[in-house]
Amino acid sequence: MSSLLSRYRLLLRDELPVILRPLTPDDRERITDAFRRLSPESMYFRFWTRVQGANPKFIERLCADDDGQHRTWVIVIENNDEIPGVGGGSYWRSDGSEDSAEVSFTVADEFQGQGVGTILLAVLWVEALESGIRQFVAYVLDENHVMLTWWASLGAAHERQPHGGWELTLRLDESLLPDTSAAGSLRRTMAGLRAASKAA
Repeated sequence: MSSLLSRYRLLLRDELPVILRPLTPDDRERITDAFRRLSPESMYFRFWTRVQGANPKFIERLCADDDGQHRTWVIVIENNDEIPGVGGGSYWRSDGSEDSAEVSFTVADEFQGQGVGTILLAVLWVEALESGIRQFVAYVLDENHVMLTWWASLGAAHERQPHGGWELTLRLDESLLPDTSAAGSLRRTMAGLRAASKAA
């Protein structure tokens, strides 16, 4: 059983109060709307395709209960129906591996640069460790310089992919995190989540 709470009240870098919670099947419409609102560039960086909006089958898979093979957390603004979501992050257990999972993030354009990715990585890291996962793998396009820089600042190993883009591998071991601003923010966020869980 996870030590994490069902929701956390947090602040983004600009002091906006938000709710961090697991995705539920009731979020289908919210998630569909959130993907529809993404800019073409954000959609391309997330799905490596120029089509607008997420495939309905992907939405169903995202919201499905599959016995712990994947987990998704979302950040939303409480009591605000105008903005469907601030961001979301998922991990999916890799085929044939019990201790590795592919991780991905989506952040609404207007909230990029506010620490959303750090919050999502922190909660996924904590939950994944409790599930026996020891490393995250992410796939990033060459053009996505912001994400490539972020992963590098967390100490992720990188490998060029023959079909284009990069495979980034991050060991879920805090002692391996480098002395960088991004890694420090991640450590503090994980510590905050754990402290809130213990205090509840």
